[in-house]
Amino acid sequence: MLRTQKIAIYGAGAIGCTLAARLILAGHQHVSLIARGENAKVLAQDGIYLKDLSGEYHVQPFQVVEFSHELEPQDYIFICTKFDALKHLTPELGQLLHENSLVIPLMNGIPFWYFYQGQSTEVKKIHALDPEGELIRHFPLTHLIGSVVFITAKLESYGRVISENPYLLIFGEPNHQLSERVTCLLELFEDTTIEVRKTDYIRDQIWTKVMANLSSNPLSVITGATLEDIYSHPDLVDISKQMLQEVRQVAASYGARISIDPATFLKLGTEMGQTYTSMWYDYQKGHVLELPNIANAVMELASTYGETMPMTKLICHLTQYLNLKNHKDE
Repeated sequence: MLRTQKIAIYGAGAIGCTLAARLILAGHQHVSLIARGENAKVLAQDGIYLKDLSGEYHVQPFQVVEFSHELEPQDYIFICTKFDALKHLTPELGQLLHENSLVIPLMNGIPFWYFYQGQSTEVKKIHALDPEGELIRHFPLTHLIGSVVFITAKLESYGRVISENPYLLIFGEPNHQLSERVTCLLELFEDTTIEVRKTDYIRDQIWTKVMANLSSNPLSVITGATLEDIYSHPDLVDISKQMLQEVRQVAASYGARISIDPATFLKLGTEMGQTYTSMWYDYQKGHVLELPNIANAVMELASTYGETMPMTKLICHLTQYLNLKNHKDE
């Protein structure tokens, strides 16, 4: 079935390429990628090679561009970059919008818009993410749909992706409504092999993913451990368990309903097997780590309610030290 919605994907890393490939394979004709430099050149020439649980595929995006003004207004805009790129691409977003465009950031951690409730009133900022409030002021919030990403994939080289686990995306409105536009977004993923769900309280799901990210990503940088070891090895499991409990307490302070208890988290994490976290890969490549949204924002929110998070702070400080040292030695 040929499908003509216009879809733009910012960022052509592991998640962006996986998403693009799966949408193209489902029959979407107008899936475009916004990438930079050599990555853009390789994708334009060679396309995307995806190996996942369904098989091996080669697809070609409709367009590969370096700047948003090279595309016409889009129906769906997925942001698959790291958080630190968001402030640079936000000024470009307006060029991609029409009245009914949806903008869906597919990012880890606490979102900068956490306190946005779908109204035009002043929105409280999170200093760790948006110290000057520029994102809150300039991001097209009325077009935004919240998301939580449960996709693990590895970018072997530009445009070449391997994924060994099932895909899941969860979408929800910032104002907790089960809107028609979220329903339309879910329909976009028919036949993609990506499981999609909608929720009337996206922040519950955000905190659930934060528990997973924060209890594993920083610890993986320090130890080099896989998810299986982080959540089951005798020398690590007590650390990850305490971090899970600390994050769960902060989430509860903000009214989040976490349906998965720490014991279940440990079991699910162990079942991920010999999988490395995205933060570990970033550290190995010398990239900037996603500590502001995965760690610092959580600790900032915790301080509001007097939650000290001692184990989480210890692990995150060690990770930040390694991050700074990694860049100093380059």
